[in-house]
Amino acid sequence: MVQGVIVRRVQARDLEQINGIAHAMLREEYSLELFTHLFERAGGSFMAALIGDSVIGFVLSVPLTSRTMRILMLAVSEENQSRGIGKMLLEACKNHSVSRMMNEIVLEVGVDNEKAVEFYSRNGFSVVSRIKEYYNDRTDAYVMKCYLPM
Repeated sequence: MVQGVIVRRVQARDLEQINGIAHAMLREEYSLELFTHLFERAGGSFMAALIGDSVIGFVLSVPLTSRTMRILMLAVSEENQSRGIGKMLLEACKNHSVSRMMNEIVLEVGVDNEKAVEFYSRNGFSVVSRIKEYYNDRTDAYVMKCYLPM
């Protein structure tokens, strides 16, 4: 745990702050309407890290199969990186996945995003494949996977 930081399910009032973090930290562009749509459908798979009322990071995941959770997005505001917030969000996602009897999590990350690849590797993920021209800018992505304890 990081002092003063809580992780909880996203609430509607968090969405504008989440959209701002996504805009600043992720390579793809996402609209507030998309986050609203995902919020209405994701339930416990959409979590935020907060200090007080300020959202400082979020993780959004969706079931890919009955046994596999897919992380669509994980982002932490720049000023709060390297403080353990991403790890807290990832652990919350892992715990949620285990509670749903899932045994693995997958995600995609840009091959040029060395910091993120290293972060996921440190937290139990391994590269399992590569997708050519995955992102809008035609950058390739690694598919990374983490097996969960049953």
